[in-house]
Amino acid sequence: MDFTINFGAINLLVVFAATVASNLLGGIWYSPLVFGKPWAKANNIDLGGSYGDRNMVGIFISGFIMQLIAASMIAALLGTNSTGTEGIQLGTLMAVAFVFTAMGMTNLFERRPIHLIFINSAYHVASFGLMGLIIGTWG
Repeated sequence: MDFTINFGAINLLVVFAATVASNLLGGIWYSPLVFGKPWAKANNIDLGGSYGDRNMVGIFISGFIMQLIAASMIAALLGTNSTGTEGIQLGTLMAVAFVFTAMGMTNLFERRPIHLIFINSAYHVASFGLMGLIIGTWG
């Protein structure tokens, strides 16, 4: 198998833009208007209250870095001559094959509600697809 990735060919500006878009999607996805209420209830989180001693800035920065890594890998696998359609396909395939299955397995053993698995996993499927679209189109 010939498996070569040229990390030098990655357009970092496009990867950054895809990461920002993914995080914006997360803000909408987990808002009380979309899936925030059932997500919070399944995690015993009071959306109206304080998150206590949690460092939310650190959590958001860490999450951004994790999405940046994912977007970078999508860009590396897509290469430089890809299309938006190929990006959506790759991002969605990666999320379904790796993220959904891994999160699903972990959440099942943690005895989390099935709808929580789908809320979280579907976000990543949509997010990876969006990042793939952006990277495939402009990367």
